[in-house]
Amino acid sequence: MNQSVNRRVLAHAEGFDAIFEMVKAATEQSLGMHRAGLTLVLGDIPNNVGAYHQMGSNTIVMNRNLLRIVQKLSKSKGRVNSYVFMILLHEYLHTLGFESDKQVRDLSQQISRGFFGGKHLASDMAVKPLDQFFPDLSKFVAFRDKGAYETVRRFDSSSTPYIG
Repeated sequence: MNQSVNRRVLAHAEGFDAIFEMVKAATEQSLGMHRAGLTLVLGDIPNNVGAYHQMGSNTIVMNRNLLRIVQKLSKSKGRVNSYVFMILLHEYLHTLGFESDKQVRDLSQQISRGFFGGKHLASDMAVKPLDQFFPDLSKFVAFRDKGAYETVRRFDSSSTPYIG
């Protein structure tokens, strides 16, 4: 796919699985690396953490609180999807063994620029503070949903087609 097609597909993507497929394609295209069999969990974690991956595990935990805030503050689905892409790409790179957050931010920007073109929201989000994109974020910093962790049922499905 070319960059303009990738932009359109991301802007209209439905769900984590579709966005994650783009993350894997972009990473494979840029770095020639791939990892299968990951699980996404949404959870109540502190709002200064967008997501995390415990090295050696097959799980990415995304901050459900922050996602809800971004959804509330976003004026478009494409903006939310760019955020999700950036978060998943960052954590996916950690699953591939990149430990340094600085290196992962730089790689995320490089991969996003190559996949979407020079200027794209996801590549900017990779290296700039989130409040630059969502200035009202500070109004919600104390928000916590205090809900249970929730495993996303359909995620990384191309790696696990046998699971329904």
